[in-house]
Amino acid sequence: MTEPVPSSPPETTAARTLTPAVCVSTDWVRAVVTAAQHIPAPAGPGHYASAAEVLRGIGLIQLDPLTRVSTAQRLTTLTRLPRSARAEDVDSSLWPAGAPLHGAPVSFEAFTKVACVFPIEDWPLLQLSRERVRETYALRLDPKMRAQIREVVAAAENGAQIGAIEAAMGAARTTGWNWSEIKHAAELMVRTGELVITARNGIIRLFDLPERALPPAVLEAAHLPPDQLRADLARRAAGTLAVMTVADFAHHYHLSTPDAARGIELAGLVPLRVQGWKDLAYCDPELLDQAPAVADTAADSSAETAAAAGGPPGPGTAPAAQSRLIGPFDPLLRDRGRARRIYDFDYTFEAYVPREKRLYGHYVMAVLCGTEMVGRVDLQRVGEVLQINRIFPERGHSTRSVTARVRAGARTLGDQLGTEVELPRRLGNR
Repeated sequence: MTEPVPSSPPETTAARTLTPAVCVSTDWVRAVVTAAQHIPAPAGPGHYASAAEVLRGIGLIQLDPLTRVSTAQRLTTLTRLPRSARAEDVDSSLWPAGAPLHGAPVSFEAFTKVACVFPIEDWPLLQLSRERVRETYALRLDPKMRAQIREVVAAAENGAQIGAIEAAMGAARTTGWNWSEIKHAAELMVRTGELVITARNGIIRLFDLPERALPPAVLEAAHLPPDQLRADLARRAAGTLAVMTVADFAHHYHLSTPDAARGIELAGLVPLRVQGWKDLAYCDPELLDQAPAVADTAADSSAETAAAAGGPPGPGTAPAAQSRLIGPFDPLLRDRGRARRIYDFDYTFEAYVPREKRLYGHYVMAVLCGTEMVGRVDLQRVGEVLQINRIFPERGHSTRSVTARVRAGARTLGDQLGTEVELPRRLGNR
């Protein structure tokens, strides 16, 4: 039922322990990973009541400027909310009007490897990442420019838009991806923690001073011992990812492998030997306590056993009506290797692939039903219509069954976006 972890495996220092590894099946991993996302049946009720609650629950939401269907933050949060949720409420929940001046901020924007929004309470957990950026890029920041930017931002009571900072400093304005020198410096100051973004004016981000924008308790917690921050971040990731390898944890927060390994070791996570996986995985001990019969062996993964143990549902699809569409930057898909390993779902985002080389389409969402990714759908919003262009079943699923699940998922998303759904004239074939 268990096996000792080798004393010095090649993958990580976190694995260099005599703690016995629990053998689990891939079906069990898929079930607990899906369950950790708290994606409700469309009719509800849901585990979360707002986008802000979703953010606190899943720890980070990747941002992306493409709006072919909707923004990345809206798609991610709407998937975890009932059909009654509305897209227009998402941004005001993540960035409340008047925060931080007239109310506590809910979130801050920063980078893993890409732009993400994080719960305000998690600011301290990224302290080591900010310090690493500061050590690496400090020489790129001209002290005089930094001081001028801080002066402009300090004078703006609610934080300053980048355009206002550029105008105050007499700099050329940023246009699209053609960033001014001021814009480069301000963004780097966000990554080092010298500036923070906790609020927006519409879609425009507001740069502010951490000492003004962040709650005092959050600022103070950033000075906790480094090993405590590593361990707390590992526990945070385990709560969201449910089961993770060192590489999964490192990718999720863009950490170095040694930092990720050290965090897992300090957090006291349980090592897992997942059927078919090359590397050890880890989870919170409580996850195994919730479903001991399922986690005990790789062979025992039936839905009946899981239910009897009080654990997550067993493997398989659910009724078509419960299907949800998963965006390309969703936590279930944003780590493509992890999605392939857990869901056997090989996803490539093709928006930047030349049209003639695309296999599926410009903006493709996954179709989640139960614990399986059963297909994918190329869709776009055109005015007040959510237009389904093509539907592609995954191996082992028929076009008919996947089409029914796409219809259900698209109707739910369409209601949330306030659009009608238009089905394609032909289905399936690439």
